[in-house]
Amino acid sequence: MPKSLLFIPDITGFTEFVNNTEIEHSQHIISELIEKIIDSNTLDLEVSEIEGDAVLFYKTNKVPVLEEVYKQARKMFLTFHSHLKIYDSHRICQCGACSSASKLSLKFVVHSAEIGFTHIKNNKKPFGADIVLLHKLLKNNVNHNEYMLFTLQYLEGRQEEIKLLSSLHFENGVNEYESIGQVKYKFISLSNLYQDIPEPPPIVLPTKMKNPYFIEHTFDLSLLEAYEYLSNFDLKLKWNRDVNEFKYEKGKLNRVGTKHICVFEKGKAEFESVTNDFGEGNLVYGEKILKFPLARDFTFYFILSSMEEKTNIRVEIHYRPLPIIGWLLKPIILMNIKKINKNFINSFSKLKRSSNIEMSAVLN
Repeated sequence: MPKSLLFIPDITGFTEFVNNTEIEHSQHIISELIEKIIDSNTLDLEVSEIEGDAVLFYKTNKVPVLEEVYKQARKMFLTFHSHLKIYDSHRICQCGACSSASKLSLKFVVHSAEIGFTHIKNNKKPFGADIVLLHKLLKNNVNHNEYMLFTLQYLEGRQEEIKLLSSLHFENGVNEYESIGQVKYKFISLSNLYQDIPEPPPIVLPTKMKNPYFIEHTFDLSLLEAYEYLSNFDLKLKWNRDVNEFKYEKGKLNRVGTKHICVFEKGKAEFESVTNDFGEGNLVYGEKILKFPLARDFTFYFILSSMEEKTNIRVEIHYRPLPIIGWLLKPIILMNIKKINKNFINSFSKLKRSSNIEMSAVLN
């Protein structure tokens, strides 16, 4: 029977990440990272199963050479960390899961063996002692956070391939496993790949007005609870009484650049999530209306500040009229702004009633 390649990318720190941070957000982040890993598959590997924080890939009948396997791991590694960098620079949420996601890391275990398969309906999965060994090797004594571990079975007969990859420093390792015994392996650190991770594109902040229109409310909610109400699309219909439907990509966390559509009783509008600088100590979430008539950069910001056990939310509306015609029709723009402010007051009063706090709005 010809040998098969067994290949596991494993997200390190997943257990601590999930146990110690917000479950829902961490699940979304891990799901995105797993998708990025699977989409980076250039060796035509087959997915056996997704195991929470890892993916078990395999390739039957042909075992790729060491250089090909290394390039595959490098591709997944750079894609993984590029996504984390972009997410960290574009995230709007300040919860534990979102703020600690950049600390996640990636390791790989590579093995080759003759394997059998189980067939369940139209699915086949590899099984046997080598699958057990592969998973055992995820727990080892390697003294690096991010690395590739190769079993001696995979490296057998590949001395010349190792010589050709002279830039990779192979180290020896050994572990004792119950019911298996002593297992020897080699590994390489992947820390040198950090220099190849591209920097995310800079965020362009929308233009702010000197004297924007605003309203303010105080809620009997913690800072993070209030922020979640405002920025989590799944919660918006609970308080935004003027919107009949939200259209957005399910399973993805809201961040700078995320777009969604609000369907109103008469018409619809597309929004893009943005942020801006409103001083230290404030949480800020903004939404820019795309294609707002007579104006550009029409944006409203939720600026949250903590008031002991309560949260003050200031909503500011910023915009730039279009040249000439936008200024000529400024009264129409102001009428639209007052309508939006009224909608905010109505929507926030619904949220405020759920908090059992008397509403006081200030419209400037």
